[in-house]
Amino acid sequence: MPVQSARFVGMTPSSNQVTPAFARRLLFALSCTVAALTTSRAQAPTDSAVVIERATALIRAISARDTGSARELLLPGAQLVSIADPATATSGARMQADSAFYAALPLGRQRLLERIWAPTARMLGSLAIVSAPYDFHIDGTFSHCGTDVMLLVKSRGLWRISNVTYTTQTVGCQPSPLGIPAPDK
Repeated sequence: MPVQSARFVGMTPSSNQVTPAFARRLLFALSCTVAALTTSRAQAPTDSAVVIERATALIRAISARDTGSARELLLPGAQLVSIADPATATSGARMQADSAFYAALPLGRQRLLERIWAPTARMLGSLAIVSAPYDFHIDGTFSHCGTDVMLLVKSRGLWRISNVTYTTQTVGCQPSPLGIPAPDK
């Protein structure tokens, strides 16, 4: 039995010519494919920018001792974890629940300034990881530096921070590319 060649719908059997109707369907399908690819590529940078802005907003809330803004950014039940860097045989992680963080943030009269730079975002569907080097100043004086790592989840259409983990380093910090903070007036 001879093998019959496959025919494409819309091609005339005698000349293998594409019919106008088939050409329109093909052009439409290709246009939809290009639009879908372009849209998915355009959304990724947008989500990356959003999660970086959410992380940056939390840093601003800490510097301003703004509990209300922090509550909007953190997912209920969020955890904050710090660890000395370099870790020693006796150093351990310090864990803080969001409720303890909210209670402690507005206390004290010291002026806080945390700054991050060169944040990166890794998008994993409804999860995102933002990391950035930071420095921390109290009353205009350098306190420590380290790396902030924030885990964000997309919950009910909004990116919220479920975990903040950061290192604290008091010696060997590289100078910030942001320079020395301007003195308070």
